[in-house]
Amino acid sequence: MLLKKVIVCVKHRSSAHQHSCAAKGSEALAKQIEAMITAKGLMLSVERFRCLGCCDQGINIKLVPEGPFLHGLTLENLDKMAITLENFARLTN
Repeated sequence: MLLKKVIVCVKHRSSAHQHSCAAKGSEALAKQIEAMITAKGLMLSVERFRCLGCCDQGINIKLVPEGPFLHGLTLENLDKMAITLENFARLTN
């Protein structure tokens, strides 16, 4: 069985005029996702990735393999995302 991953964009751009997931708090979000995964005992890992594209829609994550691409995530909507992560973790490969 393949280990499922939550890939979190942590791209930081040098210009404040360019969108970036890091500027929107993606590193803090990745830490919260890791804590949630541990607390719920989900069989998922978190990987930080330099850029997933769609910077203007960030924070962006991708569930792999074959999971959805999620945009516009925040610490405030983490509870809603938890349901998606739980369902994804339960799916068989």
